Amino acid sequence: MKRQITLILTILSLCILFILQPSKNSSAVVTGDCEACHGLYPGMMEEAEPGKPPQYVLKNVLCVNCHSNADRDTIKMLGGARVPVVYNTVSPVRPLAGGNFHYVAKDFGERKGHNVEAVTSMDDRFKRAPPGYDRLADPSIIGYNPEKPLKCAGSNGCHGNRNVEDPFDSIMGAHHADDSIIDGSTTARSYRFLKNTNNVKGVVGLEDDEWNQNRTSKKHNEYSASIDLLCASCHGNFHSKNKTGKESPWFRHPTDIVLPKSGEYTSYNPDVPPPLGNESQRPDRPDIRIYSPDAPVGREKVPKSPSDEIKLGEDIVICLSCHVAHSGPYESILRWDYEAIIAGEEGKGGCFICHTGKGE
Repeated sequence: MKRQITLILTILSLCILFILQPSKNSSAVVTGDCEACHGLYPGMMEEAEPGKPPQYVLKNVLCVNCHSNADRDTIKMLGGARVPVVYNTVSPVRPLAGGNFHYVAKDFGERKGHNVEAVTSMDDRFKRAPPGYDRLADPSIIGYNPEKPLKCAGSNGCHGNRNVEDPFDSIMGAHHADDSIIDGSTTARSYRFLKNTNNVKGVVGLEDDEWNQNRTSKKHNEYSASIDLLCASCHGNFHSKNKTGKESPWFRHPTDIVLPKSGEYTSYNPDVPPPLGNESQRPDRPDIRIYSPDAPVGREKVPKSPSDEIKLGEDIVICLSCHVAHSGPYESILRWDYEAIIAGEEGKGGCFICHTGKGE
């Protein structure tokens, strides 16, 4: 009898462990202690109105608190789960792919990042509306409301379904859903939960399991041009050909165009040329260069694993080639200090990664 009980308990334990563990392809699925997230605040569930389900309180604050840290680490453990940190109250070490809200929260200037609620006050410099906002380019039914703060998700945010105003409801269930396939069909199956709306396919891409914390040419996120469409939801005028110009000289730097395979661009990432003897050096493939995580590109077809090759004339210049998504130490959320880049002077990095001839 004891053996039978022991056997049953062992089987149950294994079943529980199996259920709680994510699949190998579902590393973003939250597992572990529920209270780590759902019990952050006493009385987190407020009383429901008669006939209505109870509602969560402090909804956007909950997002920020889960993804914040009081020390420098940008990945933390919370209830047994690895959580990406996008807001450090002290200077972060190795910021993740989207940057870190530390730089906009510490009064370094509103141009250093997005003014997300629970991180910093509403943006008055741009009259609270996203710079370059074009309602016609916003596919959401609700549209952006400048009278309300920018949020992590919802109609005034980036993550979740933007047809849903409430940030918590717009992303509801995504942290626990199967995200082993990133095809943009649902919020959970959209790259980093960037769905846009239920009528628009979500962003697709390849998610680095460390959120680019230890990015290299061989290990990094892979993006598609679909992320430009998400950015255009709030910054449509910056994407319109009527606003950038149809050919050089550009009024604004264009996005969603291929990286040319002629001229100065043939030396993309000049500090890291393809190694001698590499297949990339074949005479019939002069269009191959080594990927720079400091100037990432979009792929026409997202690869199944990170690629360290750039294909000139095929890979795409996207918003994230020059900007980070959340916040950073430089103006206009650029990846580098634009003021320190002087055309005609020898320099490395920044604009010179693509515009190699401008530093000569």
